[in-house]
Amino acid sequence: MIEASPLRSRHLPALASLWTQALAQQNERCPISAREIEDHVLLHGGEPRAILAIDPRGWIIVRSNDALAGFVHCTVGRLQSDDPETLRGILRGLVLAPGAPAAVITMLLRAADAYFRRKNNLANIVAFHLHTGYPRLNHGRGTVAHTHWALMDALGNANYRLTRRWLFYSRDFADIIPEHLPRLPGLKLQWEEKMDEGFTLSVWSDLDFVARARFMIFPQSPGCDAPRVASLYHLEVAAAYRHHGVGKWLLERGANYLISRGVNRLLEDADHEDALMQSRLLHLGFRECELRGYTYEKDHV
Repeated sequence: MIEASPLRSRHLPALASLWTQALAQQNERCPISAREIEDHVLLHGGEPRAILAIDPRGWIIVRSNDALAGFVHCTVGRLQSDDPETLRGILRGLVLAPGAPAAVITMLLRAADAYFRRKNNLANIVAFHLHTGYPRLNHGRGTVAHTHWALMDALGNANYRLTRRWLFYSRDFADIIPEHLPRLPGLKLQWEEKMDEGFTLSVWSDLDFVARARFMIFPQSPGCDAPRVASLYHLEVAAAYRHHGVGKWLLERGANYLISRGVNRLLEDADHEDALMQSRLLHLGFRECELRGYTYEKDHV
């Protein structure tokens, strides 16, 4: 028998086991605990690229023969790029037990639809948007992996439409790297660090904004000996200051700080259509990863 029900605290150890299996598929060998499920999934508000509600009514599981077979996480909120008045339905994540039948996915998506129907004034429903991911899955990205065909088929059957495709890039660092100063005089570097949101490097010329890079170090289980991983969440250079090496220098300065904290891999993403960003990442020494990601949307009924 397959049935959907709200997530309860007694289900957290089994959900942690499902999450650990999902991490293993990404070659992440460190398990995640029930406490980390609370901290990095259920109570994670989407920062830094989304502002999402913490709503236990959107934490839904499916059990098959009394065993946990799947979990879906629904909420409401907005992306950082949205107008402050925008409110979207957000399907953040869906995790399945190995070998779970397609009926489990269908039931989870139906439960998600029921959750969203109870919400008013939603602009639309977004599923697996890149900017709504978790710190401990898909390297902080909220995407459907390109190998998850059963889920992609189920989303289509549930009237979701594919809206964006994402490519992923990484760069490894074995040791401190040389820094190449920009070919511009009088630049000032500002450093802003937040315990839960990584750090930001900004460059100014007097009162003129020049460039900004934002980094996030992903959390890791205590005692885990896997390499530390961080993400370059944002890299921006003002048009008037491009082609002077500012972006490259920010990346080098940020990378050296990450290396000093035991991080040796830096990740970044790019829209499939953004050839300029892809070219820039390759120029900065990143290599394209095998992982591909997809984002879906549907109208709110």
